[in-house]
Amino acid sequence: MYGHELEEDISPIEAALGWVISKRRKEEGGFLGFDTVKSHLKKGGCPRKRIGFFVEGAPAREGAEIFNKDLKKIGVVTSGAPSPILKKSIGMGYVEVPFNKNETELIVSVRNKH
Repeated sequence: MYGHELEEDISPIEAALGWVISKRRKEEGGFLGFDTVKSHLKKGGCPRKRIGFFVEGAPAREGAEIFNKDLKKIGVVTSGAPSPILKKSIGMGYVEVPFNKNETELIVSVRNKH
């Protein structure tokens, strides 16, 4: 959603939307923001990535902080809501690489509780 998971200062690579840029455009450029996209495509070039997550208990809302197991702040929630189909709370946010890897256990601050 524009203004939450995607905005002017978030590249398509950070948002895990690199697949929408054709291979030719990734190589040749010719679009606004190409320099940023090109640098993010290099190994280690993207400092943060968008993630999806499940939350035990109340949903995490926009602006909630995301921590690693050592309680170091590594990101922020961009959106969250209860999922009636999954019967659990879900959300999206941005975290520092490498905490974006699948099955990484993270801690979210919800209503001042971890």
